[in-house]
Amino acid sequence: MARKNDYIAKIDKFIGNKIASLRLSKGFSRKQLSEAVGITGQQLSKYEKGKNRVSIGRLILISKALGERVSYFYEGLETEVTYQLPIDQEQICRQVVRNFMRLNNLEHQNAINQLIRLLLKDTIAEGNIKGYSNGTESR
Repeated sequence: MARKNDYIAKIDKFIGNKIASLRLSKGFSRKQLSEAVGITGQQLSKYEKGKNRVSIGRLILISKALGERVSYFYEGLETEVTYQLPIDQEQICRQVVRNFMRLNNLEHQNAINQLIRLLLKDTIAEGNIKGYSNGTESR
């Protein structure tokens, strides 16, 4: 049985990952979000990495700054996937998301999406991608 502190640390990391992912998807830099909620970029980094625990008051400020409900940060907590990407790969994923969201041209975003699909063509044909969306589902 895991110690309570281990479980709490996992929760801190889970919420931190949700903050980082939402921040990047909304196109905020760490500096922009930290200034919006009145903390340092270093403190926000610690929250995002799960090194420091986010108080509920601070989480409310973060949720308002990012335009999301507070409950968003807890969604999926009970069914958390334990697999984590290697650090380098995770950083690359975050950079890709950040840069993609900075593109103001929908045609460019679609072109990048098509390029990725083309690069993955063989893997997709073999059915080796979990959760892959081919874009044909209804929206």
